[in-house]
Parts: sequence; C-alpha cells; structure tokens
Amino acid sequence: MRVFSVASMFFILYFAVLILIGFYTHTKARTAPGFFLANRKLGTLLCTSTITATVVGGSATIVTGALVYMYGLPGLWIDIGGALGLIILGFFLANKVRKTGLYTLPEITGYLFDTRVRFAAAVLVIITEIAWVSLLLQSTCIILSVFIPLGFEVLLIVVTTVFVVYTLLGGQYAVVYTDFIQLIIMIVGICLIAAPMLFIKAFPYLSSMPSDHLSFPVSHGLGFSAVLSFFFMMIMPHVVGPDIYSKILSAKNEIVARRSSILSGVVKLVFAAAIGVIALCAVVLYPDIDDTSLVIPAAVSNLNPVLAVFVLASFVSVMISSADSCLLSAGTILSVDIARKSNIWFSRAGILAVGFASLLLSLYMHDIVSTLKLAYTVFTAGLTLPIIFGFYRRKTGVSCRGAYWSLILGGLISIVWIYIGSPVVDAVLVGLMFSAIPLIVFKEKKWGGTWVDEYEKAVA
Repeated sequence: MRVFSVASMFFILYFAVLILIGFYTHTKARTAPGFFLANRKLGTLLCTSTITATVVGGSATIVTGALVYMYGLPGLWIDIGGALGLIILGFFLANKVRKTGLYTLPEITGYLFDTRVRFAAAVLVIITEIAWVSLLLQSTCIILSVFIPLGFEVLLIVVTTVFVVYTLLGGQYAVVYTDFIQLIIMIVGICLIAAPMLFIKAFPYLSSMPSDHLSFPVSHGLGFSAVLSFFFMMIMPHVVGPDIYSKILSAKNEIVARRSSILSGVVKLVFAAAIGVIALCAVVLYPDIDDTSLVIPAAVSNLNPVLAVFVLASFVSVMISSADSCLLSAGTILSVDIARKSNIWFSRAGILAVGFASLLLSLYMHDIVSTLKLAYTVFTAGLTLPIIFGFYRRKTGVSCRGAYWSLILGGLISIVWIYIGSPVVDAVLVGLMFSAIPLIVFKEKKWGGTWVDEYEKAVA
C-alpha cells in the first residue's frame, strides 16, 4: 500500500511539473509561429530530442513489448521500420520539408498539389491523429494502473486532461521543453536501468527461452506477410508524418532538420534494443502473462520499488512526449488547413476537440494493437505515397488529380479492409496498392508553367 501511495504522489507531482512548464512557456507562445513552431529556432540538440521523444511512443514500447513477448525478435520490426524511416527522411526529404517554410503536412500537400488535395490530407491526418492520441492514452493508463489504484476510465480522464492542458498553454515550446526532459528520463529509466537490471535477473534462466523467440527476421508466429505489413505500416509514417514534420519545420535551418532526423533514427534503434531485452526477459521471468499489453509494466513493477516507480515514470514520459506532439499537430492542422486561419485560439479549440474525441475512442477501443493498426494503416495507405511522389514531381509526373484519388482510395479502402477484408492480406498492403494506382494512371500531361522548376530550385 505504501508503494501505491508513493507512486501516486510521484505522478501527481510529475503531472504538476508539466502543467507548470505549460504556464512558463505560455508567454513564448503568444504568436502563431511561436505556438505552432517555437519560432523556428530549434538547434540540433532540441530538435533531435523532440523528434526522438515523439517517435518513441506507445507503439515503440507497449505494443513492441507485447509483440516480442508473443512472437520473439520479429516483433521488433515495427521499431526497426520506424527508425529506418527517420533515417531515410533525413537523407532525402528533411531539407525539402524545412525549405518550404510552411506550418503543417497538409499545407505542404497543398503547396505540392492544390487546395482540394490539401483539404483531403487534412481530414485524413485528423482521423489518424485521434487514433494515435487514443493509443497513447490507453498505453499511459496501462502503465499507471500498475501502481495507482484507480479505475481505467478515471485514469483516462485524468491523463487526457493533463495532456491537453499543458499543450494548450505552451504550444510547441511546452512540447519541446518537456520532450527534452522526458527524453533524459526515458534514456535513464528504460535503457540504463530497466533493460540491464532485468537482463541480470533473467540471465540464469535464458536457456529456457523458446528457440522460436530468437528466430529473426521471421518466426513461426510472425511470418513474412505479417512482418512485411508491420514494416511498411511503420516505415512510411516516419518518412511522412505530421508530428515529425512539425518538428522539422521548427528547426532553424535545413542542416539541423536533416541531422536531427538521422540522429533520431539511430536513437530509436537503441530504444528498440532496450525494449526487446525487457520483453525477452519477461518471457523467461513471467511466462504466464495473459494480457500482453501488461508485459512491460509487469516486468518493470517487479524491480526494486523505488526504481520501479522511476522506470514506470520513464514509460509515462514516452507516452506524454508523443501525445502532446499529436495534439499540437492536430490543433495546428484544424486551424491552418481546415479553418484556414493561422490563429492560436482556433488551434487551442482543435486541441480540445481532438483530445475529447481521442478520449471517446479510448473508452470504446480497449485493444491497443487494434488501435495501432487503425491509426498507422489509414495514414500509411492514404497519405504517404502521394506526398513522396509530390516531392519528386518532375520525375514521377504525378498530377493533382492522381494525388487526390490516391489519398481517397488508399485511406478509404484500408479502413474498409480492416473490418471486412480477408485477413490473409493485410489492410496496409491493400491500401498502398490502391493508393499507387491513381499516381501511376493520372500523370501530368504537360507542365505548362514553371511551378516544378521553381520548387526544385527552392529545395535543391
């Protein structure tokens, strides 16, 4: 009971600090560039920190831990795919994104194509952001439920309130400053405490590890088709992602944007290795966990009580650092791309709306793996290919019509396939196939003007 009391007080204090940071950064976020993009002043350290803290979220920890516990090392592909996506982004697209000098991913699609494509992209991003925030809310409450004796629904409401309030107050400044602090906590708690201590604890029993769990790149439980689906489902949103792009657009120049993306990909691989160690140790230490979403918190909670509270705090930091970015990105898109007003009050209203919608979805969907698949499948299938084709428009010859129908078909068919399609072929692969068809069929017949030349000179 004393451990529960200490943990509760610790997290109350932790959440209070986040709110105070929101109040502190409130004065810096009174203009649109300050609220949305931290006045585009992020250097390599802060930019790398905030990208890394954003991409190491519920999918990279709770879901990865569950998959590795069930299927072994191939479960790491969702983290490996994300890390490779960031590295590809850094080498090929980060400088192009930063060079646009815009605010949001949908605004970039409007710049690449037209207003119709921009609006379709904005709607699709908002849908996926709601699902992403819902995933993070569920993941946070799973962790907190280990030490805080409150009902799951009550925890959801409390956590949603904290996420929304400090994001509302400080905007990108609050997100960046808390991300930096949270990344330090994450590195210490996950990589330097949890993984090594659990490995030492599990070392005498490693010989009892099922051999299939050490099989890679595929295993009996996670075959080639499933691995391919997870890989594409994660790599593409890290090459093209609204939250990641908001960080790149906040960088002070193209060099910082490129360097930070690559470094974040490398750090994400380090976190993947740490989560893999924790999950594999749990296989031999706690082989009878029925609810696999509890693998990570269950393994951590059996450490020294004081260390366990700190490590669980690091996992909460993981979720918060991703959720605030999703909320801010969604609010910015609702303001800039839907309402067409670069106004922080419209953005704050959007953050409230997305937070409330995510809470409702969390109350409805309790399976975090299903929530992850919904979010990443719809985004990957609908948005990634037209944007990548658009950045290389002269070479691909993609038209505005092709981009528009690529968004519509990819996103819509992937949603339908999730619920009524054959499980033999994953929805993300079906959605990507249909997304590619309009891009190939509807080509730009003649350039007419100098738009492509001007753009390619701008991003060269």
